[in-house]
Amino acid sequence: RRHAAARRKKRSQPAAMYDFCLTLPYGAMLLVGGAMGLTAGSVTSGLVGGGVGLAQLALGYSSYSEWAENSNNAQKRFRSPTYAYVVVSMVLSLIVTALMAERYVETVDENGDRKFFPAGFVTAVSAFMTIFYLYRLLFSGEVGSSAERAYKRND
Repeated sequence: RRHAAARRKKRSQPAAMYDFCLTLPYGAMLLVGGAMGLTAGSVTSGLVGGGVGLAQLALGYSSYSEWAENSNNAQKRFRSPTYAYVVVSMVLSLIVTALMAERYVETVDENGDRKFFPAGFVTAVSAFMTIFYLYRLLFSGEVGSSAERAYKRND
């Protein structure tokens, strides 16, 4: 009985959400947005969006690669290489949030209304990603030195 209760408790816990799970799609979105900006004639937004998108994709892929390498190795399981990736990704998403929020405030259509897409949309997604990275750093228990304690607590 005790083992069945423990198994039920384990199943009821949410699955882990690693930083690369959202960093890769976020980077792809920024890269596509940068390419769209470039084709629309905005070289600055194309280069910034494309550059930050490529950086996020590289960070996400590197984070995933190190996680995959360490997840099956008992001695390396609690080394958390993704800490630096989360910090850099958070700083980049915070910069994108600030830049696109400024652009959203400046974007007004012919009726005097603000256009939500693309600046407002990218601002909202980037703000969400900044909050997600902050959560990963502060409360997830899987980034940094508390990873081993979290693993033992859930085991």
